[in-house]
Amino acid sequence: MTSTNTLTTEGPGTLGPDGVARFWRDGFAGPFPLGLPDKELAELADRCERIVEERHTQPLYGRYALRDWHLVDPDLERVFTQEAIVGRVVELLGPDLLLWRSKIFYKPPGADAIGWHQEWGKFDGEEIGNSTPSLQPVGDGDDVWDLTVWVALDDVTPENGPLQFAAGTNTTKVPWVKVPMTQSAFYEEPFVGLTKEQVADRTRRSELVLDIDTAHWLDGFDVDAASLEELTSYLHGRFDELLAKFTDFEPAPGTVATMVMPRGSFVIFSERTMHGSPPNNSDRRRMAVNCRLTRADTLVYPGRLQGAFIDGSNLDISKHESLLVAGRSLEPRNVIRG
Repeated sequence: MTSTNTLTTEGPGTLGPDGVARFWRDGFAGPFPLGLPDKELAELADRCERIVEERHTQPLYGRYALRDWHLVDPDLERVFTQEAIVGRVVELLGPDLLLWRSKIFYKPPGADAIGWHQEWGKFDGEEIGNSTPSLQPVGDGDDVWDLTVWVALDDVTPENGPLQFAAGTNTTKVPWVKVPMTQSAFYEEPFVGLTKEQVADRTRRSELVLDIDTAHWLDGFDVDAASLEELTSYLHGRFDELLAKFTDFEPAPGTVATMVMPRGSFVIFSERTMHGSPPNNSDRRRMAVNCRLTRADTLVYPGRLQGAFIDGSNLDISKHESLLVAGRSLEPRNVIRG
């Protein structure tokens, strides 16, 4: 496995038998060209940066979140529903597909690494210590029913935190343990460059760390009397009361593929493939978005059937809808946008 992948230029929606076989061997495929105008993608990247930097409220969830902006932004929906993407995923998962989740991945200059991790397909929030499945597949779950598509909205270089895969790890469930949250693979220090007032404000608005409801963490804590160091120390302690996922993993020599790729290209991967990204050591941001596509017979957010509308990422999904992007809707209990 070479250290850097090269842009593949097959026709739209084409993996072919050899490409499909390579995907299931390695756990990923690409990068491939999306075929959308560079100017349009650059504008979308800037818009995504404003969402993060200005802590925009996601209208569906009523709070700051980086999830599912494709449901309120037609340009982002257009990216994920391109034939270049959908056609290839059809080759891998079959003719009937739902787009059920997306997320913004912003890595500014100086951003930390994201450690090696994998997801075995139910998206239950285990990375932050939760256990609320988002997907319920047909059958016993041994098969793969969901794939992720990761789209570069900026040029991705070796220096600005490229996505990486450990090829061939998609068939092995790597053991993991629960550790205090600040030691997990997903924790990124949220206090850098903030004043005490900004830290307190973001904490009360649950805008400090994604997917963690911190709205009442400062109840009973005297913010006015505390220094910035005392406030952040207190909040570190609160984070470490939560146990999050950590995978002790070292890739085998020669298996790491680094996704250096131009704006407007994408990769497809199974979340079972160990993946992560190094820190952004450049002076340029790395903006990307991903979406998740599942077989249309998968039940999305099964907790809804019991009246449970808080998902494993602590978001209220009562207004969430899936999009049918290929074929037929096969699970009548799903909420599909008409």
